[in-house]
Amino acid sequence: MTGLISLVADVLRLPAAEVDWDTGTATSSAWTSLRHVELVMRVEQEYGVKLTAREARTCRSVRVLRDVLAEKGVAV
Repeated sequence: MTGLISLVADVLRLPAAEVDWDTGTATSSAWTSLRHVELVMRVEQEYGVKLTAREARTCRSVRVLRDVLAEKGVAV
């Protein structure tokens, strides 16, 4: 398990075992719009990056979030 998955599980208030790369708005009712905003803020703090508004909107799954971070040079 990665730190990103643990962070997402914490924000979504889910057991880490229930979160994987495919977890997202289409697969989890815990991923609400409010928690999405919280997740973006926590990711920015944890990884020391700033997501653009477009990046934040597109991060609708853990996999996409990981890919956006990778584009910024962050390995998760």
